[in-house]
Amino acid sequence: MANTVCTNVAKSLMVWTGVCYLMSAGGLSYIGIWVFSTYDHFDEIADATLTLLPASIILGVSVFMCIIGILACIAAFKNNKLLLSVFFCLILVVLIGEVLAGVLGYVYRSKVEDVLEDDLKDAVDNYNVTVYKEQIDYMQQEFKCCGVNNATDWLNSAYWKVNHTDTVPASCCLHPLPANVTTCNTNVTAQSPDIYYEGCIVKLKDEFRLNLIYIAGAVVFLAVVQLLALISTCILVCRTREQNAYQTLGESIGGGLRV
Repeated sequence: MANTVCTNVAKSLMVWTGVCYLMSAGGLSYIGIWVFSTYDHFDEIADATLTLLPASIILGVSVFMCIIGILACIAAFKNNKLLLSVFFCLILVVLIGEVLAGVLGYVYRSKVEDVLEDDLKDAVDNYNVTVYKEQIDYMQQEFKCCGVNNATDWLNSAYWKVNHTDTVPASCCLHPLPANVTTCNTNVTAQSPDIYYEGCIVKLKDEFRLNLIYIAGAVVFLAVVQLLALISTCILVCRTREQNAYQTLGESIGGGLRV
């Protein structure tokens, strides 16, 4: 009786794991598509490894998790030793991958921020390039910021300082300007109230950190689910072996006696 209850609980946990994985796969797909649509505005001013590559990985992981979710449900109902073993290996690989990704993300977090700052400075220096101009303007309007560290970065821009004096692009202005106006004429060094003075690097770092918090929370939740799934799989594999052993012994004595 106790063995039956234990088996049923293990099967229920596996089915629950499968459902969690299917739901997570849907959530990750949404996040991946959102990242593509949002950070596509920054793919030239920020290294592609900071924007589109993570989104591609997220979409790939969502497909992988969908397969695992379906396999979990099938393995739980079929109680097949081979399916259970495959499911156990896949869950273990995902768990190890999550741990490695977390360690690497923590180790290289400062390097990523440095690369992001360098790319932003390069974009400000080359504001005359159309794609940089469009994405810098979008970023400054979206995050209500100006320059890299602050608005005075425009006074040192290789392109901007040659063609403009004590001004910033119109996208730095606090209030919308006519479409034909491209600059915001104000006293930048005096921190004019008519412009966004705070730099964009702080806003971007905050945005990345916020996303990492969401991702970390999801990873911790999935790690708990995965540990429960691993335990459940071990229980079902052991029960399957016991049942096979009983049948073999019964057959060897003519099927008239069960142990």
